[in-house]
Amino acid sequence: MSESKNASPVTLIGLPYHCGTRGRVIGNAMAVGPEVLLAQDNAPKAFEEVFGDVEVVFLDQADRATDKETGGDFRLLPAGDQMGRILVQNIHLANAVREARAAGRIPIVAAGTCSSSLGMVGGVGDAQGNIGLIWFDAHGDAQTPDTSANGFIEGMLTTTIAGHCWPKYREQIPGFRVIPDDRIVSVSIHEAFSKNPRAHASVAIGTVVNTPVIAKLGFERALASALDLLSGKCDQVYVHVDTDVLDPSVLRANRHCADGGLTDAQVSRGLELIADRFDILAVSFSSFDPDEDERGPSVLVPLMTKAAIEAARSKQARN
Repeated sequence: MSESKNASPVTLIGLPYHCGTRGRVIGNAMAVGPEVLLAQDNAPKAFEEVFGDVEVVFLDQADRATDKETGGDFRLLPAGDQMGRILVQNIHLANAVREARAAGRIPIVAAGTCSSSLGMVGGVGDAQGNIGLIWFDAHGDAQTPDTSANGFIEGMLTTTIAGHCWPKYREQIPGFRVIPDDRIVSVSIHEAFSKNPRAHASVAIGTVVNTPVIAKLGFERALASALDLLSGKCDQVYVHVDTDVLDPSVLRANRHCADGGLTDAQVSRGLELIADRFDILAVSFSSFDPDEDERGPSVLVPLMTKAAIEAARSKQARN
């Protein structure tokens, strides 16, 4: 291993599913995003230029439940059910993240959709002490079954993580433990302040660093203040990056993106601010649709690499 390379071992994990299924569907190719980002000439090549020990784990055999997930009782996860498939995939992801961490590796994940955050929380759940969540997203994903008009699980993720809904469902994910509202920071949430926002777009939980707060304080000061508040409650975090947090001028990540998002430089700086204050347990990047914008790898691979560098720095500073 070259002495000039970062000695921290890194595991790139791909979860190539959207709403429980692989491949393109009409109007959506987010399940293909991890395949593009983890193609050898993209993230693996970039990581190998920086890190001396890089492995790639692709979770592409998680289409249906096996006896390992059901204990042999097929009734526990009905075949073909979307929620069942998403649960199986999150069980696989939680196990992969936990195994990487147990081996002393830094997990950096490319996932089809944001429901992968449930598996990520399970994967870091064995960490000792309180865990925080930094949620970079154009949306708060903070609805519940009682407030959602369509029952779409992708819109109920921070509320599920915070313990407000889906208790029996989330408990099936190994290692999952609730991260309460006061240990969550929601960043950008900018669709609410764009043209033609959806009715639920402004709903978010935790400390919210949204468009008005950023406009008043500036991005760095606004995020730093929220992180300082969080640092009084925990010293380790999982970082979730929905790629539609980026402004479409930087990357049109998917069909849900909205004007008024962050720049890639702001997300990069945000990762630095997080590493200054917390041990970064894992980072995930989700919801990139390669059919929407060919700039995806050139924008996201450097951010994924930066996330790994900052996660490594966050651990070195605390060892």
